[in-house]
Amino acid sequence: MKAPLPYHPKYNQLSAEEEALLSEALSSVEFFVKRSKRISGVNYATRDAHAKSYAYIKAVFEPSHDEFVKEFFPQDLYESLVRLSHANLKISKSDKQLPVFGFALKINIAESKEVNYPLVNFPVFPTDSVKGFLKLFIKINQFFTSSFLLKPFKVLGIISVVSPMFLEMLNLSFFKAVKTWVKNFHHFILARSYYSVGVYRLGNKMIKLKLVPKLFDPEFKVSESIHENVKAYLHQEKLQYDIFYQLAINEKDQPINTLTRDWKNTEFKHFGTLTSLQVVEVRGLDLERLSFNPFVNMEALQPVGKIQHLRKSVYEKSEKMRNNLNS
Repeated sequence: MKAPLPYHPKYNQLSAEEEALLSEALSSVEFFVKRSKRISGVNYATRDAHAKSYAYIKAVFEPSHDEFVKEFFPQDLYESLVRLSHANLKISKSDKQLPVFGFALKINIAESKEVNYPLVNFPVFPTDSVKGFLKLFIKINQFFTSSFLLKPFKVLGIISVVSPMFLEMLNLSFFKAVKTWVKNFHHFILARSYYSVGVYRLGNKMIKLKLVPKLFDPEFKVSESIHENVKAYLHQEKLQYDIFYQLAINEKDQPINTLTRDWKNTEFKHFGTLTSLQVVEVRGLDLERLSFNPFVNMEALQPVGKIQHLRKSVYEKSEKMRNNLNS
């Protein structure tokens, strides 16, 4: 086996211009969260992305016997929690939205210690540009926080930032991802594969994660409500997922900061099995106050990469604002 590409902090370093844009983005996060109750029409401050929760699910994670995995997950089983969400910043009362979902996994590894892996149902990112992503993030926040009369101008701003990204999307990985997404457009939220998109540490090694369901009926449906569908399915069945990882071996085939393309020439290895047991029903905001921030992971299991590390500051700003407003 070829030697893994070793982790180095250089993969996370931002330029001075990127740091300045990040500071502007954090101000837009604060502005958005302060107004999020009004924006979504709810009685609590929401997240600045993946605002709508469909369900919280009690689960069990069983690590594989892979030596790299066992180093950090030595137990046979770990209690876990899953948050299913929609990517939109605004909470919609209807569940008839584009199927852009989140599957955030929290693995409880010890008392008050956890590992978080926020995953999404699209394997690649629309841009590798830190500046482009931050500009888009700022423009989207400005759209949601602006008055009705200003929204058309904010849309033009979003279009101006998105347009250059189309060239980055002109690659086989992105076309394949879109084709699969369209093919599975009407699939049940639990019947989808979910991806880390970005890179994580596994000690001194670097990996990407993929979660694949073992589900008998991808179009399971008893209601127009995703929450009710999830609850109904788990009432009659335990749902299992296989979790796989890819190992970075060289930067040519597995570039750390190129998120618009799949990694190639590195096999998928078994990371573990996740068994979803039941929907957790809790009144109030106890579940919504939970964070699935991967930067609370032990250092050896934290995200890697420039765009990944933007999320650290965004998570922290959003969480702090939400907790202050919801206390």
